[in-house]
Amino acid sequence: MLTPRFELDQNDEFVYIKIHIPNIRFSAAAIEMVINDNVFVFSLPPYYLRLRFPKSLIENEDATSEFDSKEGCIKIRIPKLNRCEYFPDLDLGAKLLARLNEPLNNSSDQRIKEKPTSLIQELEVSNELVNNFENVQPGSSQYSQLAQEALDYDWEIPQKMPPQLTDLQAAVKYGFDNQYSEYLTPSVANGNDINELSDPDHLQPDDRIMERLIKENIKFDMEYYANDYITAKYLSEESDGIKGALQYICPYAKLFQESESKSNVKVEFSQKEQDLMNDLPRKSYLIDDPRPLYYTVLCMLFAYSYEARSFQGETTIESAWTIGKLTPQISCLDSQLIQSNNETEKNMIRIILLTMFRRALDYPLYRHYDMIKKTWMDVYWILRCGKRAVLKVLLAARELFRKHVIYYVYCKILLDDLCSWVLRDDGCNDIVLRNLAHASRKELEKVTKSDIVFEKIIKDEAAANTDEAGEIEEEEEEQFSFLNLIDVEELSDEAYLASQS
Repeated sequence: MLTPRFELDQNDEFVYIKIHIPNIRFSAAAIEMVINDNVFVFSLPPYYLRLRFPKSLIENEDATSEFDSKEGCIKIRIPKLNRCEYFPDLDLGAKLLARLNEPLNNSSDQRIKEKPTSLIQELEVSNELVNNFENVQPGSSQYSQLAQEALDYDWEIPQKMPPQLTDLQAAVKYGFDNQYSEYLTPSVANGNDINELSDPDHLQPDDRIMERLIKENIKFDMEYYANDYITAKYLSEESDGIKGALQYICPYAKLFQESESKSNVKVEFSQKEQDLMNDLPRKSYLIDDPRPLYYTVLCMLFAYSYEARSFQGETTIESAWTIGKLTPQISCLDSQLIQSNNETEKNMIRIILLTMFRRALDYPLYRHYDMIKKTWMDVYWILRCGKRAVLKVLLAARELFRKHVIYYVYCKILLDDLCSWVLRDDGCNDIVLRNLAHASRKELEKVTKSDIVFEKIIKDEAAANTDEAGEIEEEEEEQFSFLNLIDVEELSDEAYLASQS
């Protein structure tokens, strides 16, 4: 059976469903429609649609349906059981598609659905308290355990002993919640130049991190950074690109600031975005520790926002490559971000900020410190707009990969599931996103240019040796050195001022 494309709308009395069935001849007698409390079922072979609404409907003489031959769709009107009752998230049609074994009873007090024939139990959590979080005081009787856990979310690195592996080949997993393996080797063979790992399907997590750090150090180009720094600071006529990027205003910043309700920012989805949501995987996720998923969301938001700021809201043919290179969970399959035995840093948010600072100074077209800080503020505004804004950005990023003949593999191992998890009521949490926004902004204020360090090999040509014939020959000496952005900028200023004088 095929799931048809559909659109939803509402007013105070009715819910309107528009089901598109183009290029099919049918008899009205073949159509079956059933309304059972909050469940609507439509059947017209080969099409089948089942929607589970957040509120109850009623089937009476006011319910109507008609076929519009010009639009190639069936328009259905269903009365609401309670007049003037608002049905939330009707523009997120994928949330209404009933899933296999999903219980019909949505009452908030039924926390655990018992399934005697299954060894797995799914927990159902009501989002009503989450949506009204701003009006609920911590510690009150209405404050749910989920909301309290989200409010007190701990971003410190968990102290865990590395697992004892017996079969190294079988133990290597990556992608969404480390659920995938053996996807990258064929992609790399076909020319996947986003990948930075020597053997992506067999490297352990700590080895991925080591390769990533080495590549970041090698890739950093002092002259490239110095050129962008001098261009933006001194050469006003030649810095239109960087100046435009620095002056760009994130639409989500404006949206949040103009919103009447800061806890419920109105984010609308286009019909194309709704169709993309309908194509997402429809499955439940049993996540032991969701923090790595939030880290991935944070990195993806930064990567997409940096590319959008670089081209003032537009994307290019190279956007998928740039976003993939910036995101360590994609280019290096690194969802861990710090090695198991590393005890120097304790806060994961700071580690993410420093990692993305380094990568943004390695790969994009523009590599400018102030532009990176502005992009992190763009991420802050997206997070403050809530999970609908996060989903909108992730869908836009996913579409860039989905259309690519090689990079689509990252949709299969990460982006499809990530978007689906953000969409689900029992997945991504608005309160955690708000907590993450404040935590990242707080850490951003602590980051300085001296914190952005690259390990480089500096060649010294001043050394000289005497050969067997007694002649002096020049020889390069290699010295291992640590460079931060302050060092590079001071050298750049000196060189530029000397050239002008």
